[in-house]
Amino acid sequence: SSCTRLFESKPGRINDKIQLDSPKVATTDTPSPGEKAVYCRCWKSGTFPYCDGAHVAHNKATGDNVGPLIVTAEKKKNDVDRTAAVSEETKAVENEGANEKIAEEIIEVVKVSEEKKLTFMDKVKNVLGLKNDDPDGPTTREKLAKMGLSALLSYGWVSNMSYAVTLSLSWYGFSKKTGLSPLAPGQWKPFLAVYAGFYVFNNIIRPLRFGASVIVSKYFDNFVSFIQNKTKLSRKWSIAIVVIIANVFGTFAAMGLGVSLASAAAGVPIFPPKA
Repeated sequence: SSCTRLFESKPGRINDKIQLDSPKVATTDTPSPGEKAVYCRCWKSGTFPYCDGAHVAHNKATGDNVGPLIVTAEKKKNDVDRTAAVSEETKAVENEGANEKIAEEIIEVVKVSEEKKLTFMDKVKNVLGLKNDDPDGPTTREKLAKMGLSALLSYGWVSNMSYAVTLSLSWYGFSKKTGLSPLAPGQWKPFLAVYAGFYVFNNIIRPLRFGASVIVSKYFDNFVSFIQNKTKLSRKWSIAIVVIIANVFGTFAAMGLGVSLASAAAGVPIFPPKA
């Protein structure tokens, strides 16, 4: 055949099996962005133009050192953005599924509470998944830690806001009753006694703080992502900035505003007039 004559007329040729009836073997291939393609260069592959490892036997038999051509197609910016969008979409679907699960758990808790006549705080703990009947099981903080760093950050912020409110209410109650500022001479200790009562109540409602932190955590996660995108900093430094803004500056701002409002409502200035 013409194929055989062509082969026999050129004994030094490399290709002895791929498309021998063609005057030229040309291959066009475009790997997808982010994918890797491995091409044959020994002309022995059974999956030509892709490598199937046939060069290993060829090198062993002939002493040659031929190997494959490996091509990796880089992702384009649009592809990266599209991947990020898909990730956000997946995250949204997961969040939606989590919300549905919480709703189902709330319905179940209502049924259980009707049967066992649970207290109000027991209902809250069950709904939020914070009740721990098993002494060997995870603690509330451990459960919160499993929810991620955003949940822990939001719990710190919610707790700080709660104590800022407690301080403001104590300040108002003390100033209204005594007509004096807690900063007046000799009034700090009596004020702390009032604050202690609010502090105990604040600890009683701790399950509510945990529940609020779970709700707020997604906003902290979004805030961290916002800082990271705007500043191009690593996630670790973005988290540090969020902690400083929300948990440090935010706490002092809330305390200052709360005490100012409490003093104005009680009609007693924060700083007593100098004698």
